[in-house]
Parts: sequence; structure tokens; C-alpha cells
Amino acid sequence: MFDFFAVSTEGGSKDPAFRLEKRFINYLISFPFARKSKDKADGVESEVQEQKRRLLQVEQINYDERERLARARQRYQDRISDELHENIYRRILAQLDDRDYIREKLIPLPEKLPDLLDILSTKAASMRRIEDIVQGMDWFHNGVLKTVNQPPFIDQRKQSKKVKLENLRTAMSFMGTENLRLLAPAYIMQNWLPPSTQPFTLFRRKVWEHSLGTAIIAQAIAERQQLKDPVLAFTLGMFHELGKVALTKLYLRVFDEIQREMAIASINDSSPERHSALISITPDERFLRNLMLEQDKRVSYIVSEGWGLQRVPISQHLQNFHQAHDVDDFDSDYAKVLSQANAFCEFRMLREVELASVEEGSHLLRRYDVDAGLVSELNTLNLKRPKFNVPK
Repeated sequence: MFDFFAVSTEGGSKDPAFRLEKRFINYLISFPFARKSKDKADGVESEVQEQKRRLLQVEQINYDERERLARARQRYQDRISDELHENIYRRILAQLDDRDYIREKLIPLPEKLPDLLDILSTKAASMRRIEDIVQGMDWFHNGVLKTVNQPPFIDQRKQSKKVKLENLRTAMSFMGTENLRLLAPAYIMQNWLPPSTQPFTLFRRKVWEHSLGTAIIAQAIAERQQLKDPVLAFTLGMFHELGKVALTKLYLRVFDEIQREMAIASINDSSPERHSALISITPDERFLRNLMLEQDKRVSYIVSEGWGLQRVPISQHLQNFHQAHDVDDFDSDYAKVLSQANAFCEFRMLREVELASVEEGSHLLRRYDVDAGLVSELNTLNLKRPKFNVPK
């Protein structure tokens, strides 16, 4: 199915690193999908096959007939689904060529966001100036007040009996510009995540977990390598999955549009069987996975390219990260750090749910020059919370 993709993403691969990266995208979309795909690749016998093997001969005849009819219905359903998704694919490609559409409809940029990121990168940023810029950014206000009233920040206010801070400027002053620069990309990313991604119910939570984990790891590697700006590495990690977010939003939106158009056409053509097949089709995990493998890095770069940042060179590092096919292709130290952080976070998340072996992980990490010493250090990181500079 879905042989209309420009690059084939179905089937196996001799490259274990690529297989693991593909499995990680499966996991972002759906854990059962990732597990099923892994079992298939490992040659594990399916439950249906096992059940069929155990049936008695008389039962087998009836089972075979039911299965034959089910296969015939499924073939028709698959043919309609393939037609539906080819139309979806063409419309998605057309909309991806409209860069303004991506930036305005899928990942809308708050008007003063570039000013906020730029001013936070300067040591002389005043709280008054920051407060002026974030007027109307409710997601930033809510994020700051929520963070400052939780550990570890609230733990430093023992003498004031952990009084709750409710004034934005007071909260920002207590946190300091260094922490704000770290947290602003996290608040922005949370604001861009879709509120619902049915039927891919885990995507929102898992892509956030991966973005935050990659950001924390990238900052740690940048500090280890003594790069000039470890917070830039954190910011790149936080934004590097914007392509997957945009594509998920776009696929679900276009799926509804095309399905509705084709269903209406089937009613007008008096095709009840085709109509029933169309309305029973749901968004497909394989299509979204293939779309991400083919387009997500390009879309991440398109999004960041339009920000027009003056002081924070996000787009140029993301471009190098997206275009590099091998560790020797990196022109940017930050892009290489991002690739290492991304690979380690992918492996660690897959390992936690038993979707990757140590041997598979070693292939992936070796591809990005993540050696045993670095792995040992990264294993000590808490990937749920950024590294704050908490005031005494």
C-alpha cells in the first residue's frame, strides 16, 4: 500500500540504525503499531496464525471460508483506502509547497516570538522589556507562573513559607533571564502541540517527551564539549520535531477534507458499497509514518526558516541537521550535538518499553559518534526536567 510515496519506506532494511529510527516514529504514533511492526520484523507468529494452527479440521473449513470472505472485503477496503490516501498525499504535497500556509496554519508564529527569543539571548535583557514583548502570550504567562510555583523554585522560598507568586514580572525576576531563556522554547513547543491527535492518542505526549529529552541531552553534550552556547543546543532540541507536529496536524485535517469530499461524491454517484467503505476508513498509522520519514525534516526547517531571528541562528543549524546523512556531513557542531542527542533519546525511550535491544542501540549510537563514555554520562540525566540555575 501507499506506493505513491516518492521514497519507499515500507519493507525491511539492512541498516539496523535506520530500522530503529523507523521504529521510533512508529512508537510516537502508536505503541501497539510499534510492537506489531517489531514482531513482524522479528518473525514472531501472529495470534491469528497461531489460532488457525490449533483449529480442528472441521472447524478449519468454516474458518477458511470466513477468512476468504473477510479477505475479499479487506481487499476492496484497501483499494478504496489507497485511492483516498493518494488524493490526501497529493493535497498534502501541494500544501507543503505553500510555506506561508505551514507557518500560519500549522505552526502559527506569535507576532513577537522572534523578539522574545532574540532578547532572551542577550545578557542585558530587562524584565520590563521582556514583559512588554510577552503581552498577549497567555501560554507564556501561564507557563512562568506554573513553573515558579513548583519545585525546585518554590523550595528556595522557605523563609517566606513558600508563598505563591502571582505577578508575572516578580515571577520572571525570581527565575532570572538564564532560566527564562531555557524555558521559553519549552513553553512555545507546548503551545504548538495539537490538543487532540485522535486516533494517534499518544503522539502529543510522546513527541513532547522526546523534544524535552533531546533538548536536555543536547545541552549536556554541548556543555561537555565546551560549546559556546549550550542553551542554543537545548533550543534546537526542543524545536527539531516541529516537522512531525505540523505533518500530524496536516494529515488529520486533510484526511477529514478528502474523506468528506469522496463520501459526498459516492452518494451522488449512488455507490452505497463505496460510500460504506469510505466512511469506515480511519487515519492510517503507516501513512503518517511514511509521511514523517519522507517530509518531517524538511518541514522543520521550513518552519524555523521563516522566523527571521537576528541573534539565535536556529534555522541554519536545523538545516544542517536535516541535510546531513552521515556524521561526516555536519558543518555545524550544534547540528552534530543535536543528532547525538536525538539518537540517544530515541534509543532510551524505545529501551524503556522494550522496543529496542542493546545491540540495536549500539548501531544507532555508533552512527552518530556516541561513545561508551558519553553514554555513561547521559544515563545519569533526568530527562523530565531542564537543568535550572535555581537562585539561592
